[in-house]
Amino acid sequence: MRDQGLSKSMIAKLWSEAKDYARDEMNAGARARLKELLEGNILDEFEELIRCERYERSEDRQDYRNGFYTRGLLTTMGHIAELRIPRARNMTYRSSFFRWYQRRQEGFDLAVLKCFLAGVSMRNNRAIARAFTDAGVSAGTVSRILKGADRELQKFRKRPITGRYRFLFIDAVWMTVRKRYDRKSPVLFALAIDENGKKTLLGFKLAFQESQLDWAAFLDDLRKRGLDDEILELIIHDGAYGIAAAIAEVFPYIRSQLCTEHKVRAAAAHLIDKRSRRAFLAQARAIYRASDVPEARRRLDAFSERWRTDEKKAVNSLRRNFGKTLVFMQFEKHLWCTVRTTNPIERYQQEIRRRTDTMRSFSDDKSCERIVNALVLAKEMGMFD
Repeated sequence: MRDQGLSKSMIAKLWSEAKDYARDEMNAGARARLKELLEGNILDEFEELIRCERYERSEDRQDYRNGFYTRGLLTTMGHIAELRIPRARNMTYRSSFFRWYQRRQEGFDLAVLKCFLAGVSMRNNRAIARAFTDAGVSAGTVSRILKGADRELQKFRKRPITGRYRFLFIDAVWMTVRKRYDRKSPVLFALAIDENGKKTLLGFKLAFQESQLDWAAFLDDLRKRGLDDEILELIIHDGAYGIAAAIAEVFPYIRSQLCTEHKVRAAAAHLIDKRSRRAFLAQARAIYRASDVPEARRRLDAFSERWRTDEKKAVNSLRRNFGKTLVFMQFEKHLWCTVRTTNPIERYQQEIRRRTDTMRSFSDDKSCERIVNALVLAKEMGMFD
């Protein structure tokens, strides 16, 4: 081809067009074959219903044919137009291949849902859909697909908690809901680890704020659904306002661990000289790598001696309630890295944040909950693994 005066970019463009043409031809052939298979199986199913083939005389006949009607169906291979569906004169025929009024294959719904939840915008989602169908996907279609996920999440929210969970991590993700006067509202999350180290999301709830009342209601729902406080040993949290009081109210005999990373970052926020932030954080984090509580306190004293002169406010912030950050040391050493921070639940929330950050805000509570519901369902189905 180079001998014919074609550049590399032109060759690449021609090859891409050839591949697209070949792919279109293959998809068209696949759709035609799929249409034949569907119509053949539908006809067999219909003949089994009326107990008689075309032009056959039989004493077993249950009804007579009454022509056909046509309908379309979106599939992952594209849009199949004018599927011929037979009708009976007296009986009602419902095909087992799709529900009444169903216009999309469930696999197509799953593909669109996965694209949407993976962070693809509505506009790009329609472009992706047009890549394998000539029908496209509207915002209303995606909304209806998300509503279908709501039913599964209602089951998820009400399912009993039967696992034997030792550790509970609680945290919130803040989102803007316009009908709440454009203010941010928290979605409360709870993730647990059982005796075998398996992580499970137990629940979530859109709240008005992170108050004691909101957290207590959320934790009480977990308890009523079966979270066993005789097995639960530790609740890990970030120290948000009202959260400690809520834990004391609902689980008064369960120890709680204040996230060490949140504690260190909160102290660093008081630094006067921001240029020393990296060194301050590194030395503060080293305190929690001590082998036991006495050593951790010795490291804290040495740290205070080093920083108190220049950064008294930051040091006092780290020392305040310091004992609440060392509760993890009462457990087996191989668990320390897991239970001293809220990292396990924050990694789970990263997927929620990644998708919702691109949306900026939600019109109302229902739309916010619907998206979070669908994202949680997708996570539970392993769509982000």
